[in-house]
Amino acid sequence: MLSTYLNIQFDIEGKPVNGFCMQIHDDFHETYAVILDGYHSFCVWLDGSSTWHFSKNASIEPSILDQIISKLTLSKSEE
Repeated sequence: MLSTYLNIQFDIEGKPVNGFCMQIHDDFHETYAVILDGYHSFCVWLDGSSTWHFSKNASIEPSILDQIISKLTLSKSEE
């Protein structure tokens, strides 16, 4: 399981993206709150079939979401 906190910092098409993910308690899935500068916070979670999902009110570019999920997946595999 990922540590409870992960700093996020990368560039997408020259635009810096900064923030963090924090694991939150969820009885059913591995769930993370995502807080990014300039965006509303949202959640991402890994379901029982190892598929990542995100909250429906996440108003974020798909490339940024892909990068966040990639970083979470990489961090999980390093543990």
